[in-house]
Amino acid sequence: MYQIFKDQLEKSKLIISGVKRNQRLGREAGIEEGVLAKMEEDCKRLEALSAEMDKIQDEFRKKSDEAHAALETLKGRTKIVKKAIKTKYDPTWWTKFGIPDKR
Repeated sequence: MYQIFKDQLEKSKLIISGVKRNQRLGREAGIEEGVLAKMEEDCKRLEALSAEMDKIQDEFRKKSDEAHAALETLKGRTKIVKKAIKTKYDPTWWTKFGIPDKR
């Protein structure tokens, strides 16, 4: 969970519990029970969304690692093919094989 979410959830939950402990004073300040109920719903929704985000980020990290591994494999194979062509043919032939290098 992002720290900004965690911080806001803690603050909101503290306020909700404080107002519930002091209902009379809260009512005198103009705080309605419906507002607290909506705040509790908001907290639950934010927690659920944050958990969903964490799950998506984990999936993204795994896919990113897979993609980087595939990239490294492709780079290695490309390097092997280029080296084979470069050692067999002189630079004037390299462009015919799709190798733009001049050295």
